Amino acid sequence: MSESSKKLLSMLLVMGAQVPERALSASELAQKLGTDPTSVESDLKKLLETSFVATSVVSGGHGFYLTGIGVIAASSTYS
Repeated sequence: MSESSKKLLSMLLVMGAQVPERALSASELAQKLGTDPTSVESDLKKLLETSFVATSVVSGGHGFYLTGIGVIAASSTYS
């Protein structure tokens, strides 16, 4: 897993995005990480494919939140 994907997982964990109601958009994540939205979207696509994140509709767009396996993966970055 890339370093940027690990940062995304950690950010979602720290921000409490473990349920659809707390999902964050790609642009919100890019802003909080201080990075390019295009690279965040690319990483999110990979995390969706591995089932570490799921999507929900927030404010008329897509939001991303951690799945159960994503929480475990995010937590493992701290050990």
